Amino acid sequence: MPESENSVSVGAFLWAVKDHWLTLMSGGIITVLLGVFERFSGKNVPLWVYVSILIFFAFLACYLAWRDAQNKLFHLSDKGAFKREFLAERLRTLLRDAEEAIKANNAKTSIIYMEALSGFLPLGSRARILHFLQAYYDQRTIDRFNEYGLPVVEELLADCYKDDSEGLSVIQKNIDTRH
Repeated sequence: MPESENSVSVGAFLWAVKDHWLTLMSGGIITVLLGVFERFSGKNVPLWVYVSILIFFAFLACYLAWRDAQNKLFHLSDKGAFKREFLAERLRTLLRDAEEAIKANNAKTSIIYMEALSGFLPLGSRARILHFLQAYYDQRTIDRFNEYGLPVVEELLADCYKDDSEGLSVIQKNIDTRH
């Protein structure tokens, strides 16, 4: 049966359970207290106590994995939040790529021209950003990018993390009406 967007694969669930279980086993206060008790009292803790703890940690790890999956589904069920997270991730990538391209271009240029090129955005980066803006934003946003450059992309990224619609700029409000 194909997975829906609201389901988690068994493999992903088991992997999450394993991660939680290992964390509980390695740093659980119960296991530390048992080790300290054995060390200072000189008595051995019975095997059934350790087995019981292993089983308890397995159930607790299952619960924690389930809770994490529920939290993820809750956040993804809010279509606006999911969309803002998608936009934020893409904008971060575009900004990082543009900054790396600027640094690489400046490294090839003599120090005399560096100041003049500080606002320069290589054509490949500019084209990727423009293509993204055309797909998800309106013409006014594109015009602002053409005039001001990367600070507009940084503003869009900041808008993706604002929770209330009252705090959103006009640019961010435009994406909600377009898609």
